[in-house]
Amino acid sequence: MIRQLSKRLELDYSNILLAIFELMLTGGVRTRELLPICMRAVKRAELQSRANRKNRDGGLIAAALVLDAWHRDRRYLTTQGTPKPVPLRGPAPSVEALIRVQKVEQGVTAVSKSLKTFRLIAACGKGLYKPASDVAVIATKDPLIAQHAARALSALLDTVGKNVSGRRKLPRLIERVAEVPDLPRKDIPAFQAFTQAQGRAFLRTVNDWLESRRARSAKRRLHGTVRAGVHAYAYVRPSR
Repeated sequence: MIRQLSKRLELDYSNILLAIFELMLTGGVRTRELLPICMRAVKRAELQSRANRKNRDGGLIAAALVLDAWHRDRRYLTTQGTPKPVPLRGPAPSVEALIRVQKVEQGVTAVSKSLKTFRLIAACGKGLYKPASDVAVIATKDPLIAQHAARALSALLDTVGKNVSGRRKLPRLIERVAEVPDLPRKDIPAFQAFTQAQGRAFLRTVNDWLESRRARSAKRRLHGTVRAGVHAYAYVRPSR
């Protein structure tokens, strides 16, 4: 391999394949048919792949947690309730202090570097920085995006698999689609604006609920916790 995948990303990809294989087997595909199908898919992926193979540290989820906290913590807000410019290093309030509070796995240095590299924070003079937005949006192809896509796809497949299986340890998790096959092209900008506004409001409400219930002690984080969340996205594809 040109580069070694991180253990986290390798596990995410493994979980995706596990979920896909389980759905295929449940749908009637025989075990001996899996390998030929996989080999054909790998060959097609090789032809289409233009991914940047340069390895970088950090994580989109960690960056999102930091940006969200920056819009909540009163020490990081002005009297008008807007994010306050703070130094990159030093005691709170600072970017590094805010990262430490989130207790992210990637480490303070890696997350701080990612925030700057992907322009999620902006310099505003005198050595101070402020968020470019309250959400982590990256517009370039990078291993971060691969990590984000892998985790999202893994979670979706896991939810679908559990919902359709006979195992009912937990009630079904939400997995719904709102779609029409014939939206006029002229309405795409309106659809984009509408889903952005509705999605932001929905995710903010869910995030408030989740944040209020996060485990605060190290003991509780190690035992008896799960990763939980909602992933919302819009799509526009040509009619078939």
